[in-house]
Amino acid sequence: MKKLNFIQGAFILTLTNLVTGVLAFIFRILLSRSIGAEGVGVYQLVLPLYTLFITLVSGGVTTTVSKLIAEQQAKRNLKNMHKIVTICCILFGTWSILIATILSFNASFVAEYILKDVRTLYSIMIFTPAIVFISISAIIRGYFFGLQDVNPPAVIDVAEKIVRLGGLILTVKIMLPYGIAYVCAGAMLAMAAGELVSLLLLIFVYAKKRHRLTNNTSTDSNYAIINRVLTNAIPLSISGALMTIMEMLCAIIVPTQLIAAGFNKHSALSLYGELTGMAMPLLFFPFIIIVSLSITLVPAITATYTAKNWAVLNNQCYNSIKIAAVLGFGSMALFSTFPHQLSELLFKSTHAGNLLFWLSLGCIFQYMQFTLFAISNGLGLQRKVLGYSVINMVILFLCSYILIPMPKINIYGYIIGFNLSTIFVILKNSYDLRKIKQLKFKLFRPLIRPFISFIFMLLTLKFVYNYMLILSNPKAALLTSITAGFILYITALIVTGTFTIKQISNTLSLK
Repeated sequence: MKKLNFIQGAFILTLTNLVTGVLAFIFRILLSRSIGAEGVGVYQLVLPLYTLFITLVSGGVTTTVSKLIAEQQAKRNLKNMHKIVTICCILFGTWSILIATILSFNASFVAEYILKDVRTLYSIMIFTPAIVFISISAIIRGYFFGLQDVNPPAVIDVAEKIVRLGGLILTVKIMLPYGIAYVCAGAMLAMAAGELVSLLLLIFVYAKKRHRLTNNTSTDSNYAIINRVLTNAIPLSISGALMTIMEMLCAIIVPTQLIAAGFNKHSALSLYGELTGMAMPLLFFPFIIIVSLSITLVPAITATYTAKNWAVLNNQCYNSIKIAAVLGFGSMALFSTFPHQLSELLFKSTHAGNLLFWLSLGCIFQYMQFTLFAISNGLGLQRKVLGYSVINMVILFLCSYILIPMPKINIYGYIIGFNLSTIFVILKNSYDLRKIKQLKFKLFRPLIRPFISFIFMLLTLKFVYNYMLILSNPKAALLTSITAGFILYITALIVTGTFTIKQISNTLSLK
């Protein structure tokens, strides 16, 4: 029954993440249609900075708190659970307030000299309070995940995205006549409002849960709790911060190097906006399934490894990579077949389709990389994951810096680095995992059957689309071919034995 609950929790989290992902994706579409590629470029200058500061105040916190809470739940030390939450709120709340204060007093400097676009000033000033909201929310989410109670954070995530989307529609309508700077600031205001609503709802639900669970058991010392929290959180935070810093550097370097390649500032920002605000969000939309499953994969791997149940451990690794392969190949088939049609339909930008096509060729590698990171974290290889992040960042930076200024390569230099760094990291990560004697699974074996299904899906997409173009309009042909492609893909996955009907039934069962 414990295993069934684990699967049900992952399934529920996946469904809600799909809903929030759709809402977030609609947010992106509305924003891009409202302010165009240049406006998205300005927004994308601010977003990596926003993500960086969120990582600095909350990176690794949710995972750390969930681990500590799970340990205390096993001991039935409910009072200690709430002491952990209280200490974390004080510790990270104080830290986030300090960071937000420093940033707010230096917003002008950051906008002018770091992001190099004064239009980002208002956006920076508006998102600083959200840093505090997110810091506390991350702790409370970790509490619920540690209890394996995914329902409260999952439902609240949906509410937060609805508030964000409604706020965007309202602020764009009000701010659009005043220019890009004000519209981007309005978008940030909508995000901050969503985070505030999320925090208030989490506090409300936690207060009810806390009252119900309080008991009189003894607790650990403050020092012991702080030490354990920081020991777990710091490596995860550094790893996340490095990737965020890379995104921030790219927000500065890519437009600058595009100008060196011969583009003017307007064209450079527009091209960067198409890459990071249109093509990449579409590429990573299916990624939300991998992310939601990784939340349950990491503690499952940790528990199995600690119990020395090697057969189950290998099965978990095999199945997680297989899921990543299925999603990666399916996404690759879709985005490589209809890059221009999807970009035109969603973003009114045909050129973004060129970027999407070349990015899509690395879908399978991106999905596998994230899954291997989850496995490595579950096995306690946080330092290794940190090293992989550094390698990824260095390769991407060098490719962007060297290749983008070449006129014939330009923005595709970033895509080359993006895919090349991922492949290198996968090979290094898998090599390190093979050093663990108990791990017997083969990295590429889980890819064989999904790849066969991928070929059938690819051929179906192309054939049905070309046939339907003769009978109907392009939009109807696109919808029909995508539907047929995914139906045949799922059928092929079952026929090849990638998944069985019993496995699917057990996963979907809510009994």
